[in-house]
Parts: sequence; C-alpha cells; structure tokens
Amino acid sequence: MRKNLYLLAALLALVMVAGLACAKPAAAPGGGTVAKEQVFRANLAGEPAQLDPNRASWAGEITVVRQVFDGLFDFNQDLTLKPMVAREIPTEANGGISKDGLTYTFKLRNDVTWSDGKKVVAKDFEYSLKRMLDPTIAADYASFYYDIAGGEEFNSSKETDSAKLKALRDAVGVQAVDESTLKVTLKRPRSTFPQVMALWPAYPIRQDMVEQKGETWTEPATYIGNGPFKMSEWVHQDHITLVANDKYWGTKPKLQKIEIKMITDANQELAGYKNNEMELSRVPVGSEGTVMEDAALSKEIVRGPQLVTFGFQFNVKQAPFDNVKLRQAIATALDRESFINKVRKGVGKPATSWLPPGMPGYDANLGKEYTFNQAKAKQLLTDAGYPDGRGLPEMRFQYSDTASNKVIAEWLQAQMKDNLGISVKLEPMESKAFTQLVNQEKHTWGWFGWGADYPDPDNWLPELFGTGGSQNHTLYSSKEFDDLAKQAMAEPDAAKRLGLWEKAHAVVVRDAPAAFMFYREAFWLKKPRLQDLITTGMDGQIIGDFFYPKSFLVE
Repeated sequence: MRKNLYLLAALLALVMVAGLACAKPAAAPGGGTVAKEQVFRANLAGEPAQLDPNRASWAGEITVVRQVFDGLFDFNQDLTLKPMVAREIPTEANGGISKDGLTYTFKLRNDVTWSDGKKVVAKDFEYSLKRMLDPTIAADYASFYYDIAGGEEFNSSKETDSAKLKALRDAVGVQAVDESTLKVTLKRPRSTFPQVMALWPAYPIRQDMVEQKGETWTEPATYIGNGPFKMSEWVHQDHITLVANDKYWGTKPKLQKIEIKMITDANQELAGYKNNEMELSRVPVGSEGTVMEDAALSKEIVRGPQLVTFGFQFNVKQAPFDNVKLRQAIATALDRESFINKVRKGVGKPATSWLPPGMPGYDANLGKEYTFNQAKAKQLLTDAGYPDGRGLPEMRFQYSDTASNKVIAEWLQAQMKDNLGISVKLEPMESKAFTQLVNQEKHTWGWFGWGADYPDPDNWLPELFGTGGSQNHTLYSSKEFDDLAKQAMAEPDAAKRLGLWEKAHAVVVRDAPAAFMFYREAFWLKKPRLQDLITTGMDGQIIGDFFYPKSFLVE
C-alpha cells in the first residue's frame, strides 16, 4: 500500500465574500458555481487506533496523516516521485547521492512552516526517523528503513539499559547537518530509497509536542503538522474534523473543511450518502450489480484500477500445503472469472500472478498456467499423490468472520468440492484471533491482500516471499528467489533491476506459495457536486486522499 486553486479556500476569502453582498458567485472551472461552504464529507469506516505518523499502518490512519503532514517527497497522479519539503529529488548529478550510493543529502526548502508558524527544519526529520526506529515505539513499518546504517540494530535491539539504547540511537545514520540539510547514510545501496522516504513514517514530527503530551500528542491541541490541513476536532468513535491550514507553506487547499466519519456499517454509509450526508461512499460488497442497475446511482460510480492484489495464501510448512503440486492443483482449480462475476459482481480483474497491472514488472502472461482448467487441476492433484483427493488429510480454511469473508470462504469450499472433489472445513474466527493465528504462523491457508506503499516490486516481493520477510506468513523460502532479490535490491541500473525482479516474481509464481485471485478495482459513489477528485492506484482508505487540496464543491 498515495496527488489549481479557487476562491473561498481560506478564511480571509470567506470574510471578503461575506462582505460583498452584490458580488457574483465564483464560477467553477468546469462550469457551475463554486459553493460558498467548502465542506467535504466522507467515511473512514472505523476509528483510527492512533494518528502517529511513525506508527501508522492502517489505510484509514494514513488517509488522515497525509492531510496533516508533508514529507520530503510525495507522489504525482502517475505515481512518479515529486519533491515536497525537499527542494529536489536527489541524484548523483545534483550532489544528492554519493557515487557509492550510500550517502543521501536532502536539501530542504526554507519556507516550510508548521501549522503554528514555527519553521520546519532538518532536525524535525532526524527526530522523526530515529523515533520511528526506536524499539519502544514498535512501528510496523520500521523494517522499511533497515537500509539506514544502524537502523536495524537499533530497532531490533532488546536492550533495556537507557545509556546503551541511546548509543544505538546515536549510531543511526541520520544527521541534521544544519537547518536545511539532512544527511542519511545507508549500509547498502538502494535505488528506491527516495520513494521509501516519501512514506508517512518518515514525515517530520515536532519533538516538543511529543514530549509535552506523550502518548496523547495526536489529540488536536498538540497535533501540529506541516500539511494543507490541521485537525480541529477528534470525537473518538464518531468523527474527525480537519480544517484548512492557514499557515500552509504551499498552495492553499480549496476545501475549508473535511469531516471524516467513522461509520463501520457499509450499508449505513451508503444510506448516508443517499441522504446527502456525504460526498463519497463505498458500495457494500455484493451490492455492486444493484448500484450499476440503478438509474441515478449508476451515473455517480467512480471506478479505477488499484495496485492491490488478493489471493489465498498457504502455510507451506503445514501439511499438506508443503506439497508444491497440491498448491498448483488448487491454484488451477479456481475459476477466477466465476469469482469476479459471482462474488465481486463484475468488479476487479482475474489475477494469476502477484504484481498488479500498473506496477513496474507486471507481466500479463505470467501465471497463465493457473488459468482455470479442471482436467489439468485433477492431474496435478494426482501428481501430488492424492488421486481424486484420496489420502488427503483434513483441509481446513481459517478466515476473519465478516460477511464478505464468509461469501469468499463458501465460494472456495464449493470450488474445491466441485472441481477437485475434496472437502474443506471452514473455520470462521473473530478478527483479532485470526490475526493472532496468522502472526503466530499457525494457520493453514487464508485469504489475504496487499496494496502498494510505493510503486516498485521491492515493496511487493522480498517482504512477503523472501526468507524471513516481515510479512512472509506463507513461510515460503527459496534460495533462488532470495539470491535474485538480493541482486535486485543492490542493482543501480533501473532496467537490469527490473529484469531481476521479473525473474524473482516468476520463481514465486512457479512455486505457488499462494493462489492469486484478483486485482482489486476501486468502486465508489461520488456526488456530482464534488469536483476535481483525483484518484491514484495507491489511494488510502478513502479514494483521492493524495489530492484533496485540489478538490472543491459546486452548488
């Protein structure tokens, strides 16, 4: 698992318009009249566990965080990198990257301020990065920054002595040389390091606010950011209100306010949308067809590809899934077209490989051997030593007990019975218990997905399929894959690096530690009055969250 302006965006503009009773309403660029009240309402679908950029990992948390903070870099709509607080993207030519690829020098803009007017300096980034790597913070994304010299040693330390911990922290290769210069030293070259530095865990943080309030620093009074919006209200379990940051250093947002609701019921969210209480809404799983057939709602559908893939992952250390032929048989016995049409109601694209369309390294032909073929699947089952399923130990499928997961599990159960003649016992579990089971690697197989944090194969392959990878819940291990991944991570030439990742990806597909199922597609409803909603394949919990400052409302 993320991109010009008009009247009425700032409070001053509102005051001016209010005082000019005879002034004509502003015209919108695409026609119509710009609304006097620029209040955008959408649903997060749950309460954020916290909004600490260093700790954020859930898409809903990230959607809020990226409105309040700006990092060194961000992504354009085409997901290329663009400078934000940094003056430029570092290269060897501009002195931003050393010849050995181990030292990055980031030069900061001198006009960036926090929402309280204080200047943003390199020390704010140094503090944030070292805090994120602190083992006591337990940041989920800390491993993304293990290429930083001393980062892994600090983050993985079990040390309890404060002096020794401080020494480990001081040894981390991040240094504010002066107010506008941040130097980062790596222990090995990584060509995608600037993209990693564009992610939310590397956003700057105000040390004084954290030290003042500790664990509660993310409440509105001390949640000081440097982004286009600031938090004015957080009513827990109900809503968050963001307002335009009047001290924002960049182009001011057109929206005056964003109201983020926390409705957990998808049907209630849709009902609110129909009642004009929100400008955006998800469509409950299974209701897509009904919405597409609705004369009014069908005109408000927003669809688009996402860099997200879902599938069934196997625990390859648990029998019988330690048998590659069995895994291949299951992957070949799944009718993905049926899944898209019957379960997803036509939303999404069938997947036979892991990297999705739009991701560098995507190959439309990779994994075609797993296209549904019942005869071939039965032969693979025989090759695995289980002709017609005879001799198979009990097959169990665990899943988080939600309505949509139940539909998926029952579809899988029917596919295995109809296409391979084998029985699968379904084991629904409470979500927390299921997560714990997976984290302890005690599951047999389960439904899982992955969304891009940044658009590169190294965000999709080594962590999930590398030996010991932090997200490798299949427990898959391949020396061939690991060697290719190691070469790719160190390769400075972009074309050669991508070629290595393509080979590594092919190894994973061949060995089938997972049966890949579909590439997710965004399917939302949008009110016509919401204009210039710009979406990307890496959007967070609410679509368009990279570019809300560009959006506006019309009457």
